Amino acid sequence: MKNSIGAFSLMLAASITPGCNALQQKEAEEVQRPNVIILFSDDAGFADFSMNGNKLIKTPNIDAIAQNGVTFTNGYVSGPVCSPSRAGLLTGRYQQRFGHECNLGGNYSKTDEELLGLPVGELTIADLMKEKGYQTGMVGKWHLGEKSQFHPCNRGFDTFFGMLGGGSAYHTGLAKDIIRNFEPVDYTALPYLTDAFGDEACAFIQKNKEQPFFLYLSFNAPHTPMHARPDYLEEARAMFQTGQRAVNAAMTRSLDENVGKVMKKLKELGIEDNTLVFFANDNGGAMPYNASCNDPFSGTKGTFLEGGVHVPFLAQWPGVLPAGTKYKKPVITLDILPTAVALAGGELPVEKVYDGVDLLPFIKGKKNEVPHEKLFWRLQHHGAVRKGDWKLIWFDDQAPRLHNLSEDIAEQIDLAEQEPALVKELLNDFQGWQNEMISPLWVSHPQWKQHSRMRYNQAYVDSLKKD
Repeated sequence: MKNSIGAFSLMLAASITPGCNALQQKEAEEVQRPNVIILFSDDAGFADFSMNGNKLIKTPNIDAIAQNGVTFTNGYVSGPVCSPSRAGLLTGRYQQRFGHECNLGGNYSKTDEELLGLPVGELTIADLMKEKGYQTGMVGKWHLGEKSQFHPCNRGFDTFFGMLGGGSAYHTGLAKDIIRNFEPVDYTALPYLTDAFGDEACAFIQKNKEQPFFLYLSFNAPHTPMHARPDYLEEARAMFQTGQRAVNAAMTRSLDENVGKVMKKLKELGIEDNTLVFFANDNGGAMPYNASCNDPFSGTKGTFLEGGVHVPFLAQWPGVLPAGTKYKKPVITLDILPTAVALAGGELPVEKVYDGVDLLPFIKGKKNEVPHEKLFWRLQHHGAVRKGDWKLIWFDDQAPRLHNLSEDIAEQIDLAEQEPALVKELLNDFQGWQNEMISPLWVSHPQWKQHSRMRYNQAYVDSLKKD
């Protein structure tokens, strides 16, 4: 993509008269540049939101973002598991370009522990927003390295409240890994963790209401461990046949209510109309571990079926993005960084390849072409490419699968034998993309290959469902 100053900043410059002095210009920019918030949930199932048809799990606050903004009906993440997905989100680049391909959680390949994290040569969205004068804050799950060089406050964030690793207990007295910036917090005084994250996000917004800010609110709900607020769980038990599904529903309720806290705070402060909010989930539902459901898709977290990488993806900016819009062309969370940087009046560094695009011209109809002709994924032994309505899933030791998503969203009909020319074309596309990537800096334990391969069998996945 071409690196350029966004149309918003050009419009801003035109609005400042030649007679303005430097101070007036700075003040005008401070007033007009929009805030940007990313709300990111963790391991939620596609079917576990009422906006996607769930009749028992109510998510009115997340639904409201869709009602007041844009739903990306073909919204994807760049990785089917937690850490790689976050690496792509925060850099705007396929994480395979810099070796952050596999999940963090163990040094399985005996890689130097000093390298286990988002490579320090990569710029984050926080780095780029901070360059343009934004206050940058992060709340929640980091999961991009626990050594000091990977710490959020060393990667562009002015403030951090959350955990460096991939998960945490939720209940008061159990969330022992929570820190504020570099210091441990008194975990015995914390409320239920999802509530604590919502409160911290609102405090950041309150503090920075008079200046442009960027906030990354990375919830760990409804990732394991399955800890629900007791009062919410008691209400949910009556609606579900299994305790696991009731816990998931109660955890999702907490997620939704804290999204609501943030949206309410924006409205209270009168800055809702000057704030672009994204909501997405980091990968597909982690069946059976958190009793999630990915219907109507097949697969789960860890696969490249739609159930592993096709996620709820929303954007709201009142008065700018048309309310209730459904944008149907494929987009990916890599697009959030270029969109935010363009709005901040920044430029993408020319020395790096950026795989995301600024979404606003596409949403508003100023660009009619597709944002991405092709999208790619890879995780060690398997990968995928989507081109138009066709998706090919590649395996390192078996024949590929080919699916037409316009006719078979559940990916149950393999057309590889009927379409050999198309298989060859997509394999060539995939190989050409792979040639631009590098080898993983660390690899996952071989057990995860069998784990994910089993989840390409939908009969097995269906056996994991909880009611």
